[in-house]
Amino acid sequence: MVNEDWDKMGEADFINFTNEWIKASKKILKLNGSCSYHNMGESMMSLKANGFEVKNIITWNKSNAMPNLTRRVLTHTTEFVLWAVKGKGWIFNYDKLKELNPNKKQDGTDKQMRDIWTMPLCQGKERLRDEDGKKALHPTQKPEELLKRIILGFSNENDVILDPFAGSGTTPYIAKKYNRNFIAIEKE
Repeated sequence: MVNEDWDKMGEADFINFTNEWIKASKKILKLNGSCSYHNMGESMMSLKANGFEVKNIITWNKSNAMPNLTRRVLTHTTEFVLWAVKGKGWIFNYDKLKELNPNKKQDGTDKQMRDIWTMPLCQGKERLRDEDGKKALHPTQKPEELLKRIILGFSNENDVILDPFAGSGTTPYIAKKYNRNFIAIEKE
């Protein structure tokens, strides 16, 4: 959780909230659709309870993670993306993911993508800031590269990408950039 009003709720409320949005996603997802999210425990249980099959747990290893200023726990350097599918014939663009993999074989050819993706937190020109350029507009803005891999790896051109927690808008931005349609929902 981040220290924002929109990210504060009790455990029971959070479990119910997670189950409700996953149920709603299942209703509108195509039979061969995919779903991904990063709140691990509650999401995993709800996905399975709603008939999704979890195919991978992708670990985003943040190469420039924020330091832990409390000095009471280990520094949080990872987030998880659950890739789950509804039905058969889901989209998995194996060759595209090989192409996107920054790690290459010794001879320089494409290498199979693994489930640990190392990349920095959103920073530099990509980071959306206020008018003064000082404060980040959204505390959990995701890097474009993360969404690029998800969208290109698990959808095809002209597919519809749904992001029920659009935040700073990275998902619709990347969806549009790579010829996907999108529905983006954001409470704020």
